[in-house]
Amino acid sequence: MNGIHVNSTAPFFSRHPGAEYGAERFSLLCTVISALEWRKMNGAIFMVTDRIAAEYYRKNGLDKVWDSVLELIPCDTEGINPDMFWAAGKLIALRDISENAALVDEDLIVWKKLELSDTAVTAAHREYLSPDIYPDPYLFGVRDFPMLDKLDLSVLPCNTAFLYIPDGSFRLFYANQSIAFMKAASRDKCDDRLCRMVFAEQRLLAMLCAFTGTPVDTLMDMDKLFISQDNYTHLWGAKQAMRDNDDWRAGFIGRCEKRIRNDFPEYSWVIDAVRECTK
Repeated sequence: MNGIHVNSTAPFFSRHPGAEYGAERFSLLCTVISALEWRKMNGAIFMVTDRIAAEYYRKNGLDKVWDSVLELIPCDTEGINPDMFWAAGKLIALRDISENAALVDEDLIVWKKLELSDTAVTAAHREYLSPDIYPDPYLFGVRDFPMLDKLDLSVLPCNTAFLYIPDGSFRLFYANQSIAFMKAASRDKCDDRLCRMVFAEQRLLAMLCAFTGTPVDTLMDMDKLFISQDNYTHLWGAKQAMRDNDDWRAGFIGRCEKRIRNDFPEYSWVIDAVRECTK
């Protein structure tokens, strides 16, 4: 099964205007392991990105981590507010890829071979409708998004750290509806960097599945997310913790480098490459 990583540089430049693009070392090492483990266990994996990140990977030799680096995302994310909708690149990628593939977040490592349904959408896990993360979407005040009136707001959102949509027509329907919402919401000034994004990406997916009668499978049980397991690693909130704690960050980097040396010795050169481009 093919997989894709997605990286849009638009959110980076929204927060760091005029800066030279670069990635954080701990994050890039996690992405490397995610790609290598996917290739080991599940098949080819591609980086879908824009021109700036593609040049960054190629310049530093990191493009060899993936089967190919594909420049499919525009650097300006098509008028979508990149600060509000920092994962918009994932929806653009889902719209524009020519064949179905599993979307794997760069900070998600899948340590096992997956056997996925050829009819159901597969997401990482469901999430509860916590009002501070998933408020009533009518409170957003977004105009020109008529689909909202047709959806069941009680449906539990799907975490899309992993997402596989076997039905190409539903993939396009979901991507286009999400992009339509993000464009409509981008007309308003707002400093929200969470609720609108997870609505567009995660809650909307689940509601559209219910609307179309598309079944949903998950990799993980949301009630067991914090129970020790060895099938999946997802950094998510741990990324901010590592930014705030030098010891945690250094420890994680050391473990990643050790994992690459032990499990993928032919890619040991990546360690120096990552160090060089994340100074």
